[in-house]
Amino acid sequence: MIDSTYSQWFRLHTQLVVDLTWCSATKIDDVLAAYGISPESTQPARFLADDVDMLIGRLGKGTVIMDYRVDSVTEGALPILAQYGPCLSAVWIDEAPALISYRTESGLVVKFDMLDWSWYPIPDLASVEQWVAASPAGRETWENSCGLATLITAEALCQAVVDDEWMRSVHTGVTSPGPLGEEMPSAPRSLSSIIEKYGDRTP
Repeated sequence: MIDSTYSQWFRLHTQLVVDLTWCSATKIDDVLAAYGISPESTQPARFLADDVDMLIGRLGKGTVIMDYRVDSVTEGALPILAQYGPCLSAVWIDEAPALISYRTESGLVVKFDMLDWSWYPIPDLASVEQWVAASPAGRETWENSCGLATLITAEALCQAVVDDEWMRSVHTGVTSPGPLGEEMPSAPRSLSSIIEKYGDRTP
């Protein structure tokens, strides 16, 4: 059961993750193919124990993808990943707009800023509000704690949660994955590089 205590614990352990994605029905090989990464370029890795730019782990019947790079290509991979089943993806790092998207095989359902639903919602605010109300977390939770609401929705999607056992387990690590499997230098996780990618929301 996901509650505020779990949400705080999860946030503490994942505060360096830039993009966080839950896929309901993909396998590791499906994720690698969507990103254009050769299986030979991966390595066994444990959460927080190995220096990788992306960590991919099985979760329930699907996968969770933790991308630590500011130059993440997750947005481009999502349409492919969603062909296997619904995907929920969130910009998780605090310094960037809290964008979240939900995709299915049919395409992008909604994309919005969790802290300001009216800030360029896709396709529109009414669709976002309808999706929020129908989500497993419900409107009240989204309004009061968007991080908690995201985790509740992700649990319903994958029918599993990241827990201590998951964190101790061996997953798939990738170092500097680039488009079409090309290697690229790791981008620094500086505030300026995050603003360059996501835009400056500072008043």
